[in-house]
Amino acid sequence: MADTASGDALALPVDGQLLARLRGVACITCGSTDGPLAPAGHRYTTTCLGGRLGWAVVACPAHTEAAA
Repeated sequence: MADTASGDALALPVDGQLLARLRGVACITCGSTDGPLAPAGHRYTTTCLGGRLGWAVVACPAHTEAAA
């Protein structure tokens, strides 16, 4: 999964499900926690002041294969 462009940044705050995906404890695509979870690039959020925060995300086996 490629890094998202700056125009695709997610605005904070995010809900609990998306936060789990951003923290790398669930697949960034589907939210699955079934592993093994593999590195899948980065996603970005923006703060209320316009700052950009990068998150190293993971993908489940089904979405890791799809991204390859």
